[in-house]
Amino acid sequence: MTSAEVPWRRLSVRTFYLALLRALVAMVPGYLGLVVLNDGSPVWVLVAGSFFGLLGSLGDLVRWQTTRYRVTPDRVEMRTGWLARKHRTVGRDRIRSVDSTARGLSRLLGLRTVHIGSGEAQSSFQLNALDTGHAERLQQELMHGTTRTAGETGTEADSEHAEPETVIARLRRDWIPLNVITVWAPLVVAGPVVGAYWFLRPFGVDLLDYGRGLVDWSPLIVVVAVLVAYPIGIALKAGTFLLEWWNFQLVRVGTPPATALVTRRGLINTQTVSRDDERMRGIAFAEPLWWRWLHLTETKVITTGLGTSGQSPTSTVLPRIRMAEARDLAARILPDGHRPLEAPLRSHPRGALVRRLGWALWWPALLAGALLLFAVSGALPYWAVPLPFALLPLGLPLAVAAYRALGHASTGPYLVVRRGPLTRTTVALQDRAVIGWTFQQSLFQRRGNRIDVGIATAAGERAYHAYDMGVDQALTFALSATPDLAAQFLEPAETR
Repeated sequence: MTSAEVPWRRLSVRTFYLALLRALVAMVPGYLGLVVLNDGSPVWVLVAGSFFGLLGSLGDLVRWQTTRYRVTPDRVEMRTGWLARKHRTVGRDRIRSVDSTARGLSRLLGLRTVHIGSGEAQSSFQLNALDTGHAERLQQELMHGTTRTAGETGTEADSEHAEPETVIARLRRDWIPLNVITVWAPLVVAGPVVGAYWFLRPFGVDLLDYGRGLVDWSPLIVVVAVLVAYPIGIALKAGTFLLEWWNFQLVRVGTPPATALVTRRGLINTQTVSRDDERMRGIAFAEPLWWRWLHLTETKVITTGLGTSGQSPTSTVLPRIRMAEARDLAARILPDGHRPLEAPLRSHPRGALVRRLGWALWWPALLAGALLLFAVSGALPYWAVPLPFALLPLGLPLAVAAYRALGHASTGPYLVVRRGPLTRTTVALQDRAVIGWTFQQSLFQRRGNRIDVGIATAAGERAYHAYDMGVDQALTFALSATPDLAAQFLEPAETR
């Protein structure tokens, strides 16, 4: 069947019922404001909420009526819009991930939103919403290269294209405390309280005055409040974690070479993310300072067209777990079975430590000099001038931690670089993913025979850096991975 003969498909008819249900829910705040609370209190917030909720429901109806899509052997197309028509096309060879999510009311009606990611915002799009069966079959079509003809039924297609699964990891009970116990737990309670305070102010309810009337605040009471808020915050974080990671599974689907890494998770809002193994270029560990002391890490995959920064669901494949366990799972996540993140790393020259200690000393000194100018002019008292040096007990250890975080290695088909004082990131990138090198030296680095190295790639964050390497280290590092590409940076011995 040619591309022109492939029929256009519609979104699920259940989207129509979802829009009606949302409209009914949206009218409840307006009814409360205009009928129940019609006593002179400011009810515009409730009425505005109903108005925007009804507009959203109308948008759902228009989207259901005007959206069409089709999957051809070489591309995916979507037409949408009423007054302004849009026609989006993405080649199937450009698809980097296919995610499906189900939230709240959508899940109750058996609907999922499918997001087709190409690594570019202009060509990526989402189909909102398809019924669960069609969403799963569409994911299978796009990630494993199958194309269903118009005459195939869902049952026939499922039986013909059923893919074997290998379970890599499931949610474990001992992961829960690792992800919910934190020193910032009281802030989890403070956030909703502040939100409730500002929401209730228009209705004449002042939670601050109410709290003053109940308790005579003192430093002891504040300490007690924090101690009480701590277990409550941990309980709230535990609930949030379970809502997000409940029923988590990390599986490999398909038979080599057509395999994909799939994550499934969620309790109320479920999410399924598929990533083609052919586009996987490496793996990374992220270790914030507090986690590092506890030997905990978060695991991300590096894939062409997808970033690894932030909390992107397409890159994060494991929650916070113990380092030893993460290393074992990383070897199973990588399709080739290598263990590059366990390779010993080479340390960087001592000049890198001196540089970071200098930063920790110079910044307080410069700030103290600025305060001295204000003190001379009479704008500040002289006792404020040495205050920036109080940062030294924090800055000097961070400088040492930043130096100890530096490291690099070349092991098998992978390059490994590590950096970061507050969040130490260890990246293992395949040699074949390197598309360029950047070498940069400051004046002080030139005198110390050090250099910053940037590894350009089409995967993940597009560039990874190794700072303050020795010049000989940098050249050896580049030549070990891409000898032809790195050779252009070397001068023949006769000309040097």
